[in-house]
Amino acid sequence: MPPALLALLLHSAVAVPADDAVLVDIREASAADVAALKQADGVRWWVELGDRLMLAGDPPPRFPVSAAVPVLGHFTDVRPGELVLRGVGCDVGESVPGTLVARGGRWQLRRLGAGDAMPAAHGHDESWRVVEPNEVVARQYRLDAPLAAPPDPEILPVVQQVDAARWFAGLSQLASWDRSSYGTTSLFAARDWIGEQFADLGLEVEKPDFAMPGPGGGTITRQNVIGRWTGTTHPDEWIVVGAHYDSRNASLGSTVSAPGAEDNASGCAGVIEMARALVPFHPQRTILFMCYAGEEQNLYGSTRHVQALQASGDIAKVMQVVTMDMIGYSADERLDADYESYASQQGYLDRFGAAAATYVPELHVTYSLNPFGSDHMPYLRAGKETVLAIESDWDIYPYYHKSSDTPANIGPNVLGMGGAILRTNVAVVADLAGARADLDRVFEDGFDG
Repeated sequence: MPPALLALLLHSAVAVPADDAVLVDIREASAADVAALKQADGVRWWVELGDRLMLAGDPPPRFPVSAAVPVLGHFTDVRPGELVLRGVGCDVGESVPGTLVARGGRWQLRRLGAGDAMPAAHGHDESWRVVEPNEVVARQYRLDAPLAAPPDPEILPVVQQVDAARWFAGLSQLASWDRSSYGTTSLFAARDWIGEQFADLGLEVEKPDFAMPGPGGGTITRQNVIGRWTGTTHPDEWIVVGAHYDSRNASLGSTVSAPGAEDNASGCAGVIEMARALVPFHPQRTILFMCYAGEEQNLYGSTRHVQALQASGDIAKVMQVVTMDMIGYSADERLDADYESYASQQGYLDRFGAAAATYVPELHVTYSLNPFGSDHMPYLRAGKETVLAIESDWDIYPYYHKSSDTPANIGPNVLGMGGAILRTNVAVVADLAGARADLDRVFEDGFDG
């Protein structure tokens, strides 16, 4: 049913069926438990949001629950059109209609009240739509996963090169600069520092210009930073590992007090740390390690990069893309990360869930299947296999888009969270790029395979 028709029914005198519903916590539930809940007597429809499951049916609700599946809430007289999904973007804290029911996979499930209307999308970083019955918005990898495979002895040494303390030091250095894309001196200092890190690894460094709208009209020129490793045997097969290096505070136009430690010094420092882990193992395929500017204004850096690839014909060489945006914060000691792409790319997503299960079992991976709002989108629209890695608690980070987004405020779980996502991503890229340890020799640069 079209959203406009649902909204009309909701706010008109037309009688529509009502259901009662419960929200349950399925973090510890098995796949069989979840399937049984969905098929239980009285359940007419359900919505799955990662570790939350809403079940709705005819009253009175009699859904089977157990200690392993705690009930988080009861809802009465739920009608079509009242439940909507808000894809959370930059304005995560702004006043929006309805009541928050659950969050999962970068989406909020909200219940509209009488007189509430579903808003239109707010820019590139927000999305609204009506819930579809029996919809998987986000799903925990473990529910469908086979037993974890043993670590590959040629990949494990690459994964072990990830140094979370070194990554955090890079994050802290980037956060010492105000990196608004509307600024100049501090932004350019960060840009040049990123290039120096790539050069120190022996990468070919490029800082291509791109144009974006300026804060007062007209256009300004800014730069992405690319560190290129040319593949030893397959130079024309490319993998892109990227994140944005620009930042903002509560005022998008401000060029000061924008340390952006979590958003997104964490992701940009992650690109550099992945390069440090992968390059010593001489990847067979080309890897573009890149940090974009202009993300906060409308994904300008990544969009312009894809446009340049399309204009040159090099887009055909891009095989896979990994994007990182906010990878350091966890509200508690449970490490949860969302890996996001289109449902049609489930096979690519599965690589990351499997890598976490094998190499980083402390990381709980949820798949988010309705991507939006970060630098993965231009590549997805270009038809490339692309994933966004983002920690699941990003939207409840207290300092998001504030001048207080500093390294110290990311919290006590930062090394665990960032290290877990980076090791997962390195495991996948090492396999895809052919960065493997030779177990019969010691590398000249001191790494013992």
